Amino acid sequence: MPVAVNTSTVCARHPHPKRLVSFLRPSLHCGISFRTSPGPNPRAIAMAAASQQQEQLVITRPDDWHLHLREGGVLEAVLPHSAKHFGRAIIMPNLKPPVTTTARAVEYREEIMRALPPGSSFVPLMTLYLTDNTSPEEIKLARKSGVVFAVKLYPAGATTNSQDGVTDIFGKCLPVLEEMVRQEMPLLVHGEVTDPHVDTFDREKVFIDRILAPLVRKLPQLKIVMEHITTMDAVNFIESCEEGHVAATVTPQHLLLNRNALFQGGLQPHNYCLPVLKRETHRQAIVSAVTNGSRRYFLGTDSAPHDKRNKECSCGCAGIYSAPVALSLYAKVFEEAGALDKLESFTSFNGPDFYGLPRNTSKIVLRKSAWKVPATYKHSSGEIVPMFTGNTLEWLPSEQSKE
Repeated sequence: MPVAVNTSTVCARHPHPKRLVSFLRPSLHCGISFRTSPGPNPRAIAMAAASQQQEQLVITRPDDWHLHLREGGVLEAVLPHSAKHFGRAIIMPNLKPPVTTTARAVEYREEIMRALPPGSSFVPLMTLYLTDNTSPEEIKLARKSGVVFAVKLYPAGATTNSQDGVTDIFGKCLPVLEEMVRQEMPLLVHGEVTDPHVDTFDREKVFIDRILAPLVRKLPQLKIVMEHITTMDAVNFIESCEEGHVAATVTPQHLLLNRNALFQGGLQPHNYCLPVLKRETHRQAIVSAVTNGSRRYFLGTDSAPHDKRNKECSCGCAGIYSAPVALSLYAKVFEEAGALDKLESFTSFNGPDFYGLPRNTSKIVLRKSAWKVPATYKHSSGEIVPMFTGNTLEWLPSEQSKE
């Protein structure tokens, strides 16, 4: 008696059932017959496409809108990790001494270009370090240079190498900010007060109330990026501003970690950064803001390498080295939020759109392929511990562009 085979099973596994029947035809004399489908099974095709999409993402090459590269041997060691995945990056100016002039920014850019791997198309976008003594003329020079794209505001003493930062933004710095409006030069803000009487975990909120909100009211046409936001208060402020004038970068650590990560299993120096990690409610607010498709937020790793010895000591440096793992971690966040379809806008579109730059044209591939984060990365005089050291991540970025 002939045996009927379920055609939906055949079609689900083999999108071309007629080809399958032809292959099995020699066995038909055994009394087994196959019913062929009149055509491809649409449901099976959709399922196969969805499965393939879940295993691989092809996105426009991202940019990193907040990156620390340092100098010398550290620069040479860490630059390839960013150049491998990102088309461009805003380079932070807090060196020793800081990059306060256009001439020094040009020199620093040349150092970066010399350290790039052969054949790399990575483009560093330079910034100036704002001080109480920065002049409007320097802003004009920066715009004419074609290599300086923003000015960074560090409140004096707020973070690594910020001792030369601003002390009087509404007095000494106001003429510079007015010139920045005329030159359409964005102001990048480390949004924390340094008042010792303000609790560390409240410094971002107080900065918004005391500095940022009044600044936006005083100079509504000044383009401002609130860097590495950490709180629900920052999200609420960004959402309250006019789109296109105030935006924010978001780091992988502030999307994935809360302040418990500093103390679990003992003090964890490699999870210490500034602004410091906050409560879980703040982390959830930032994840929600970033994954809902808003154009106000874009990728900024704040990848900040420090030698292992300077992290694991009695007074460890603030900074998390995330460049090698950042794209894998951002994909993890968007996947867990059910928002992988919005990942590309966050990584590749919102940043250049805000800065008025063209989007990248090359592509990269993110594959669902487990890989283990190395324990350390070596440099000329030591080693750097990356974020999520020793952990296994699920998304693996390709090393080559896919046109």
